[in-house]
Amino acid sequence: MTKLPEIINPEYHEMSFEEVDKIREKVAFGSIGLLINEGELFLYLNQMERKFSSQLRWIQNISIIGFIGTFIFIFINWKISPLLFAISIIAQIISRNLAKKYIFKQCTEDRVFLKFALSVGLVSLEKKIDEK
Repeated sequence: MTKLPEIINPEYHEMSFEEVDKIREKVAFGSIGLLINEGELFLYLNQMERKFSSQLRWIQNISIIGFIGTFIFIFINWKISPLLFAISIIAQIISRNLAKKYIFKQCTEDRVFLKFALSVGLVSLEKKIDEK
């Protein structure tokens, strides 16, 4: 049995979709900032669009395989290990940056995902100070 995500912010969970649409528009136009919880970047891949989640999974797999390969190739051919280690680190950095980008993009395009992300604490809103 799978565990459902815990609702951290019930005010967003109970919000109507009209209100969520207003928030989504403000985020899309930049009048409200969107803070992404970096500790939960990869927890909700199943709720994201399939194209985004599959790309992130592939990059994560490359990172894991590179990291494991680093230790295996220490004993087989140590000259390959630093290359695999570098590839795994680069893949991890790319996956974190893409996850942030995809979460933001999906929040600005999909009101259901925005409501979900706000409810579970994946993202939070930040009022922007008007620049003069």
